[in-house]
Amino acid sequence: MTTNSREREIHNHQFSDLVRPRPFSRTSLFLVVIISAATCFAQPKPSPQNLQTDPSQAAVTFRLRNHPHAKSVAVAGTFNNWNPTPLTRKGADWSATIKLPPGKHLYKFVIDDERWTVDPENSQTEGDSEGNVNSVLSIVVDNHAAYLNELPLSLEKTSFHRRLDVGGYQLYLNCEGRRRRGVSTVVMDAGLGNSSESWLGIQPKVAKFARVCIYDRAGLGNSDPSVHTQTITQIARDLHNLLSHAGISGPFVLVGHSLGGINVRLFASMYPQAVAGMVLIDSAHEEQFARMNALIPEEIKKQFPPGAFEIRSPEKIDFEGNNAQKARLAKWRTDIPLVILTAANAKPDPPGPLAFLAPKWEQIRQELQQDLVHRSSKGRQIVAARSGHFIHRDEPELVVNAIREVIEATRKQKHQRALHKD
Repeated sequence: MTTNSREREIHNHQFSDLVRPRPFSRTSLFLVVIISAATCFAQPKPSPQNLQTDPSQAAVTFRLRNHPHAKSVAVAGTFNNWNPTPLTRKGADWSATIKLPPGKHLYKFVIDDERWTVDPENSQTEGDSEGNVNSVLSIVVDNHAAYLNELPLSLEKTSFHRRLDVGGYQLYLNCEGRRRRGVSTVVMDAGLGNSSESWLGIQPKVAKFARVCIYDRAGLGNSDPSVHTQTITQIARDLHNLLSHAGISGPFVLVGHSLGGINVRLFASMYPQAVAGMVLIDSAHEEQFARMNALIPEEIKKQFPPGAFEIRSPEKIDFEGNNAQKARLAKWRTDIPLVILTAANAKPDPPGPLAFLAPKWEQIRQELQQDLVHRSSKGRQIVAARSGHFIHRDEPELVVNAIREVIEATRKQKHQRALHKD
């Protein structure tokens, strides 16, 4: 068992890792899906604190740093049946020491009773069959003592894990891989309600050939909630500020999954000189909600409870209130290398009385994917034949190869422009 009952309920939906404050109807879940879709190291050296003469237990200190605005922090894992154990606050840091038996232990931090996040300072993680990712620590017995197992960190010298202020609140940024001359840094943006954890299976693979950064949007994972009304425009500004404050300069290759596809396109529209290429993974489209919703007869809508067709997530994004944002997205055109990855097995499955709309909704989905392909003169589409909405989980190598392809194309384009200037 790798998650407690609450988190398992959160993650059970086939597409999304949403931590949602209230139950969703099946219809509202579908509408959400189409847009998304500590210093307890696993490898510290033994110390008087975690080295015990009794091999039956080791005292392990779980610590989550730099969370001054959190109201509560707890740790949940296989060692407490995923029932959160509170951490104690000292300044901006939170910690608790727990005695654990030898063996492998999976865990997560729980911030303010609703944000579940892996340990940002522990590179050892493990996924499960439900798409969840957990931090891992291993306690072994040697010479009649129990201690934390030391595991090699292949990317230790190139790691960057930090929370940075973006204007009154802090966002979490995680970068791996060394900088390479002429190779753009890859920046990845996840689907609706998904934290940076959704990229942990992909990040090490991309880090072999490029610097790659993942982050938690405001209100997710290891990031604070925003002090602003959250919009896609604000998300793009936050990412720009986060990268700037981290000293990470473009031009970038942006990778966006689902809602992240809308986010990175708006970022490219607002900061065109900062973007060299793009990969969109089963991306949402700014028109799809209105077009799909328009097909639902009013008499059928009345059969659903109030709010069933509203998009909800812990991010509390205002999707309706920014016409300028929608206009900017609609006008975005480019000549950068662009790869559109489309899932073959993410066809709409509307519930009950809406089942008859499935073919029309799928037609809309395909039309809008084609629209994204033609947004760039260098756009092309790849259909992920074995994938659902999360292509980076179902066919990770397809995503890695698409990123590699775009990076190589950006290098060639840069070289050709240099020759043209000469």
